[in-house]
Amino acid sequence: MSFELARHVFAPGEGEALEMHGPTAGRITILVDPVNSGDTELCTLIQTLAPGAAVPVHHHEKAEQVLFFISGGGKASIAGHEIDATPGTTIHVPRGIAHGIANTGDAPLSFLETTSPPGFQETFRRLSQLAEPNPEEVARIAAEHDIHIKPDAP
Repeated sequence: MSFELARHVFAPGEGEALEMHGPTAGRITILVDPVNSGDTELCTLIQTLAPGAAVPVHHHEKAEQVLFFISGGGKASIAGHEIDATPGTTIHVPRGIAHGIANTGDAPLSFLETTSPPGFQETFRRLSQLAEPNPEEVARIAAEHDIHIKPDAP
């Protein structure tokens, strides 16, 4: 079996960088997924939300996630509970559980996100191509990749 080191080891600043616009403004850096790393059953990325940006409340029917907050400050919701999202906080999100994240601070909020199985990251690739995605477009594209946004989510 051949092993390409560059597909499995990422120095700071490396990875597939996507600029996000609209309510989820910020940056996503995809590190590990089937496109970048080959045969894998997970996706790991770093998401950075600009001040005031948010990931709307949503759930995944097929995937579970682990979120580890790196820097900044904000609020996370999981199963109707609101918690502080501060550096060092880890959240495990089982399948089917509603969750969302908001940057309520004045600096970028960054977190490492690992999801299994992969696939949802295709939403980010598509949305990064849109200058100003509207909520209906976001919900439609997201639903195609197992991200089910609550209709009344902020």
